[in-house]
Amino acid sequence: MAADKSADRGLIRGLLLGLLAVGAGLFGYGIAVRPQNLYLIVGAALGLVVIAITFIEPVSGLYLFVGAMFTEALLMFGSVSAARLLGILVLGAWTARSLASGRFEIIMPTQAWLAVMFVLWGFLSAMWAMDLERLVTALLLLVQLVALYILVINLVSCVKTVQIILAIVTSVSLALALLTIARALSGDTIAGRVDLGRISMGNINAQAAYLVPSATLLMVLFSHQTRSVRRWLLLLGLSVIALAILATSSRGAIIAVSVVLVLGIIIDRRLLQVTLPALLVAAAALLVLPHTLVERLEAMVTLSDRAAGRVDIWLVALRIIRSHPALGVGLDGFAAAFNSYLPETPGIISDIGTGRASHNIFLNVQSELGVIGTALFLVLIGTTLRSGLLAVVNCRRAGLLHLEGLALTAWLSLVAMLLMGLFLDLQYWKLFWMLLALPEVMRRLSVEALLETPA
Repeated sequence: MAADKSADRGLIRGLLLGLLAVGAGLFGYGIAVRPQNLYLIVGAALGLVVIAITFIEPVSGLYLFVGAMFTEALLMFGSVSAARLLGILVLGAWTARSLASGRFEIIMPTQAWLAVMFVLWGFLSAMWAMDLERLVTALLLLVQLVALYILVINLVSCVKTVQIILAIVTSVSLALALLTIARALSGDTIAGRVDLGRISMGNINAQAAYLVPSATLLMVLFSHQTRSVRRWLLLLGLSVIALAILATSSRGAIIAVSVVLVLGIIIDRRLLQVTLPALLVAAAALLVLPHTLVERLEAMVTLSDRAAGRVDIWLVALRIIRSHPALGVGLDGFAAAFNSYLPETPGIISDIGTGRASHNIFLNVQSELGVIGTALFLVLIGTTLRSGLLAVVNCRRAGLLHLEGLALTAWLSLVAMLLMGLFLDLQYWKLFWMLLALPEVMRRLSVEALLETPA
């Protein structure tokens, strides 16, 4: 044991010295090339610190990645985001440390192999793809996302790490939520909706989707907490997140949170405590937020706006699926197929333009990768949801309430994201693949906890 620790310390020192040598060279080069660019110099210095921290402890780099993931538009280096660079850095640091220590073991549950097979099927779809150029770009991104998925499964090996990740998600979400509410109250909106496009990547609905996991966590924590002061603080945080989601007027996010609350109550009756605060927040939102919220909720029932054009897009998607049921049109070929099949699709009412995204992850996968791709994707999701429920059951049997809350949060957050997937193409989202990994992580941790529990 002592020899192993000594070897680890020697490895860390060697990595750090090599890193500092390379970093010093890059730092000097940056100053020599752009001596007047203060941002480059400061960024290079901070980058050295981040690289050093990540190579010493890769999970620390993962924490930074999670925070950067929520503010991608704010942290861009050309066309590459800081979150992507951090993800590559963490993967490289974890691989390098594992190889150098001689203990390189990858945890590959069934879900991970299904994810790899899903990527391989996307690669094979190049043989019949309608848009080969887009396929190459999408395939490279999908490989990175599956690597992130496997990385999270392997790096997140204790309860504390899960807690820190969820704490970072909630902290960043609260900051974005407060900014969203402030803009809504000040009237800084676009068509009555708050858009944080300069900070958080994606459209308004995507920004709302990123707030949903923290709402789920706060609901579970509030229902499990017994101390009065903490309950009030959790309720305050939950109210802020809920108001921010309502301020975006994202109907998909509102549906996702509502369904998750109902499912949560079925699994854990303590979540009934959230219903009254939720109704009060909804009533407050109707009083203080723009009238756009009410109009969009009414349109959701009457379909007067065709679900913002989604109904017509889905009709085209179904037409594509009928024409290519077995193999699909190739990875990321939906936009090209959309343009081809739009003129011959009956029932289109609104002008929905060309080159549109599918706005439904399941229709997208079926139309692009056919029956085989859809089967792989659905089995991946199904086995992951099963792992999440097993984690909740194991924690309950072991009597570990705090761990049960984390397991329930991981499961409900993924369910919420899948519900958002009924309205969004989120198969290329970093958050989606991270949430897809957490239920399996919690299942593994719950099994370990159950084995350690006295009979």
